[in-house]
Amino acid sequence: MAIFEDTNPRKLGGLLTEIHERAAALPDFQRSFVWDPSATQELIVSIAQGYPAGSLLRLRNTHNLFASRHFAGAPPLDGQTPTYLYLDGQQRMTSLYQAFFGVGGHRYFLKLRDLLDGKDFDDAIFHLRHDHKRAKRLSGIEAQAEDLILPLSVLMGRTGGFMAWMFAVSKRVEDPEERLDLQERLTELFESLLGPIEVYEFPVVTLADSTEADAVCMIFETLNRTGVKLTPFELLTARFWPQDVNLRELWREAKAQHPVIADFHVDPYYVLQVVSLISRKVPSCKRGDVLNLSVNQVNEHWGKAVRGLAITLEVLRGDCGVLIQNWLPYNTIIVPMAAVFAVADHAVHEEGVVRQRIARWFWCASLGQAYENAPNSQAVIDFQQINQWLAGGAPPLAVSEFKFDPTILRRTTVRQRAL
Repeated sequence: MAIFEDTNPRKLGGLLTEIHERAAALPDFQRSFVWDPSATQELIVSIAQGYPAGSLLRLRNTHNLFASRHFAGAPPLDGQTPTYLYLDGQQRMTSLYQAFFGVGGHRYFLKLRDLLDGKDFDDAIFHLRHDHKRAKRLSGIEAQAEDLILPLSVLMGRTGGFMAWMFAVSKRVEDPEERLDLQERLTELFESLLGPIEVYEFPVVTLADSTEADAVCMIFETLNRTGVKLTPFELLTARFWPQDVNLRELWREAKAQHPVIADFHVDPYYVLQVVSLISRKVPSCKRGDVLNLSVNQVNEHWGKAVRGLAITLEVLRGDCGVLIQNWLPYNTIIVPMAAVFAVADHAVHEEGVVRQRIARWFWCASLGQAYENAPNSQAVIDFQQINQWLAGGAPPLAVSEFKFDPTILRRTTVRQRAL
């Protein structure tokens, strides 16, 4: 029996339209949507950069083998029989549907002015709670035009698409030459970066409608038991293996030498980000730069990065009350802290001052929600500014410009992890 109907790539725009039109749904035994907005944002960045985002597995639903339900945020099925049921890819497709259709608990935006100025996509994208005051303000075209901020929900074309949005924004520019220049620059930006998002292709495997229910259940169970995300750590492990650098063994030794690292279940990718931060003339910990690390950089800086990470976790546990990994406001906040401790060369009598200042920065960055968006860029800024502070310079902006309105706690939800 042929189990596969086809294994063809499908464009993102078409896949999301199928969800919206109730042609694609979920078997009712699927778990609920659980991704947090930072994971969604990371996925969108990967797609915008053309990186692989995994394959999708679905079943042609001719015989209604299973009860079905709509994707979270999509229109209810209301008795309609979906053409396809997704067995693998629910979290990714739900995330993308909510982001590009403007539904769910968060709204996603692009700072087009930053993109026009040549900044990276992952620096220009950000998200807000749907009921956040700024999100409500940015729901109107006037605020979007004033700040030149694009809601991602515009891109998939349900309100005339990007071009209609561009003309609505540019007509608010009074000078004809400036208006034309803005239209030309935005058109070029769309063609080079934004348009390709809609036609990004996922490899899609479709099981034939002749696939029996027990086979479907076995496939689903296997996927959920063995599915492993291929991380930059895994990729570099494979790349460095022929050069006699075994990252897996280095990581095992690090956890054995510093049990606190194992206690916090730290992702080894963060150590590579620390290595990238401390080994470059121009610090960076973005995915592309981590993947371009050399064997020499890892050999020279791995030990310092591990030591910095261990000290960071001890400080968080001992000085900040972060006793377990689940109490970290942001996982990524440990990267700049570990990088600072990795390069620190302070006398013993200064250690208390160093820990006190870093703890102060930690609370300001956490309560200020500094790592809600563009955490890699924020890590670079904080790494540099904390080092300058410890050397006698001004405090980091996260500290010197810290403000906190306690009333925000009344609107805080479980998804806002920092608060």
